[in-house]
Amino acid sequence: MSTQESQPSGRHAIVCGGSMAGLIAGGLLARHFERVTLVERDRIEEGPRQRKGVPQAQHLHGLLTRGMDILCDIYPGFREELKAAGARFLDMSAEHAWHMAGLWRPRLPSGVQFHAQSRPLLEWTVRKRLLALPNVRVVDGREVTGFQVSPDNARVTGVRLRVPGGGQEETLEGELVVDATGRGSRTSQWLEALGYPRVEETRIHVDLGYASRICRPPPGFEPGWGLMSIFPNMPQERRFGAIEQIEGGQWLVLLGGWHGEHPPMDDAGYLEFARSLRQPHLYECLQKAEPLGPISVYRFPHNQRRHFERMRRFPEGLAVVGDAFCSFNPLYGQGITTAALQVEVLGACLREGVEGVAQRYRRRAGKALEVPWLLATSGDLRFPEAEGRRPPGLGLLNWYSERFQRLAGHDEEALRTFVRVLHMLKPPAAMFAPRFILKVLTARPDAAALSRVPECPTSSSTSQAA
Repeated sequence: MSTQESQPSGRHAIVCGGSMAGLIAGGLLARHFERVTLVERDRIEEGPRQRKGVPQAQHLHGLLTRGMDILCDIYPGFREELKAAGARFLDMSAEHAWHMAGLWRPRLPSGVQFHAQSRPLLEWTVRKRLLALPNVRVVDGREVTGFQVSPDNARVTGVRLRVPGGGQEETLEGELVVDATGRGSRTSQWLEALGYPRVEETRIHVDLGYASRICRPPPGFEPGWGLMSIFPNMPQERRFGAIEQIEGGQWLVLLGGWHGEHPPMDDAGYLEFARSLRQPHLYECLQKAEPLGPISVYRFPHNQRRHFERMRRFPEGLAVVGDAFCSFNPLYGQGITTAALQVEVLGACLREGVEGVAQRYRRRAGKALEVPWLLATSGDLRFPEAEGRRPPGLGLLNWYSERFQRLAGHDEEALRTFVRVLHMLKPPAAMFAPRFILKVLTARPDAAALSRVPECPTSSSTSQAA
């Protein structure tokens, strides 16, 4: 059932954090509660601006098709608004120069779109829709310092707020509090202080580091793609790079790597890192591009999953969404979409009533995280330095996945299937259909697939990757 069909079943809901998870949750809750208050530590400014609470805002962000579908369900017409604001909608394989598993992927229509824009533009477009809702209020410049609870600590009844850095606290009461404050969420500590058991955590250490820069393409540059990505052959190689065409005709260039293979911040070192990639095309583009700003760096130490679904006791009136629940390696582009999936689960739980929603939600959200967590961590665990428990069968899974990727380099059905799995439109089991297993075990790429190399013009000539 669509979220649009819901009727208000509660009086007041509070969302802590104006992240993408918080903005999506706010729109969903506005259909289930008479009033919604979103509390954000940063001051909210007009326009698509970077803010302190989003340290990775300068970098490439993926909004998968499944996430876009949920956003459009909550905010009808959102896709058109984002496109009108300057976002580029690209076919994931036809307009993507994509090197993976040692092959350039065939450039053929997949029917699945990649939405290319800066994070500030994406966030601002969602925030505008949230602020336009008549029953939503935003309280910015306030940090949440703790929960208000019932006398027996069995229910969260609101939050305590104050101006960051000090000042008098104020109380905000509500029937449901949603924590969307990200990786730094203090919900675990606050629950433990209230007498609840320690929240079990799973961490997979990856030591990922990447650096991004906004550039202007060379004059007359028409490569025939809107996104180029070059991935390493893991685990032997660890460096990756991408160029995404975003709003304003600009390039967002991303370079990075695992386990200490991090790009330098100086111009010469950044360019040299690009030259070290498995293919030269990104380096050739970057050589002729005009930098429009500084190099921005982001470090991601580990995947982090807090198992709220496993807690023996948990208070009513509380739900945790987004990175506060589960934070993935951002390279795989799953974060925003997985947050949207959690919000969708929360909506389904609310349609059964406000009472008992906390228990229903945390268990169902935990199940919804299983597949995205597996997809994100199975690749990271291929590196011998990666710290974390390796589940049974991981070696076989990675063996098959690597060969499926090679198959997708020359088999159109395999490529389209992988794209739909990547965008969470099909389950990973789709790649294990009997016909694919047979192809994985017997097929070999032909000579055309091995030699398929996109041209990379840096003059006024026009070229399209094959």
